[in-house]
Amino acid sequence: MNELSVRLKDVHVTFGNKDLLHIEALSAYMNDRIAIIGPNGAGKSTLLKMIAGIFSDYEGSVQVETDFNYFAQIGEPADPVGGDFNFELLSRLNVPDNEGLSGGEETKFRLAHALSEYKLGLLLDEPTTHLDEVGVELLIDELKYYYGTLICVSHDRHFINSIAEKIWEVSDGTVKEYAGNYDDYIAQKEIERLEIERQYENFTKEKKRLEEAARKQLEKASRMGAGDKSRKQDIKPDRLSSSKQKDTVQKQAFKAAKAIESRIGQLDEVEQLAVDRQLRFPMPKSMEIHNKFPIMAQDLTVQRGEKVLLDNVSFQFPLGKVIAITGSNGSGKSSLLHEVMHNAPGMDISPKVTIETYRQMDYRMSTDAPVLRHLMKHTEYSEPVVRSILQNLGFTQDEVSKPLHNLSGGEATRVSLALLFVKPSNVIILDEPTNFIDLDTIEALESFIEAYEGTVILTSHDKYFVERVADIVYRIEDGKLMIVD
Repeated sequence: MNELSVRLKDVHVTFGNKDLLHIEALSAYMNDRIAIIGPNGAGKSTLLKMIAGIFSDYEGSVQVETDFNYFAQIGEPADPVGGDFNFELLSRLNVPDNEGLSGGEETKFRLAHALSEYKLGLLLDEPTTHLDEVGVELLIDELKYYYGTLICVSHDRHFINSIAEKIWEVSDGTVKEYAGNYDDYIAQKEIERLEIERQYENFTKEKKRLEEAARKQLEKASRMGAGDKSRKQDIKPDRLSSSKQKDTVQKQAFKAAKAIESRIGQLDEVEQLAVDRQLRFPMPKSMEIHNKFPIMAQDLTVQRGEKVLLDNVSFQFPLGKVIAITGSNGSGKSSLLHEVMHNAPGMDISPKVTIETYRQMDYRMSTDAPVLRHLMKHTEYSEPVVRSILQNLGFTQDEVSKPLHNLSGGEATRVSLALLFVKPSNVIILDEPTNFIDLDTIEALESFIEAYEGTVILTSHDKYFVERVADIVYRIEDGKLMIVD
């Protein structure tokens, strides 16, 4: 049997009046490679911090047998002067030796610090945040040669597929383990879904059969009792035995109906799985564009300070397509989106283009306006359409009446996404939209993009996300914008 690294038993975590986690039993062993997934606020980081020994406000037992390095989701860059740093790793990660590091460079710097001192355990909390594709691949390559217990929180499905051999799904206060990587997890979840559907179908069939049987018994008893009072007045003595026999049969029918109803009550209730309503974002007539290339550029140069990011580039973005702009950190992706949004010199944008952009939580305000009412004020769509959007984002019918100022960070982000798609537009611009949102919300966003009839232009380092949504992929490299085959 493998050597034990971590064992949690009867662990209970509460925040205020909220039960965050209740773990009956959970173990990790030497050389396990585990990815922790789940909604924002479900307790993923808390679980990691318990193992790291930096969170102790819980009931139960957390037995740690392995010495772990810990990479926090948010942290200050480590100082290499006098510290234990693997400078070869810093070089491979392409971290510059100066101050004023970008978000991606800070992440690489902190990763190098976490990986410089080898320990038999490694805890990583969202290690791919801000990393570009090259950085993610470098991290994956580094972890392929790591020997020990690896446990990470991540929403990057490509990263999870590349490094995980187990999945810990944190949901509704519990942790469930699945074998394999993310694709294996999805396959197992689909099997679970089909099994629940089968159980629900069997439950409804059996309930219907028993209800029909009970109805027939009650009808039988009712027929036998109909007109009994008038008949009893004319009953002759020699027919009393026959009447008593009918009464007995009638009582037996009532008794049988009650027994069947009791069996219905004893059936194991199986709830029907919630089904996401099919999304459609019909294009308003006023937003329709007939120009095949509503966004173009001719000899566009983008410069920030002394640095030329795009040098004399030309492109045509076709109508109704999803266009992904990829490239290294600092290559000019966000700057190109800025030029499009502001119709900068060199851009040729159709006058009918109406652009909406994703701004995380930019609408938050001190207001009592409920979520649904706030969205309805900004849209031409009907209430059922807006409700279906919120349902796809995981909002229950009660939660759509929640005041905006009472939303959690995760809920606020989901409302920001909903607001983006309900506002009238024919072009949507998304700059790294998968940063800081959980997997459920990423998958909802993918559904929204598929249902949207306009043009979508996005930047993303999330390889899995780009592969799922993009029709055309461009890459910025050495000041040029090239289509990726």
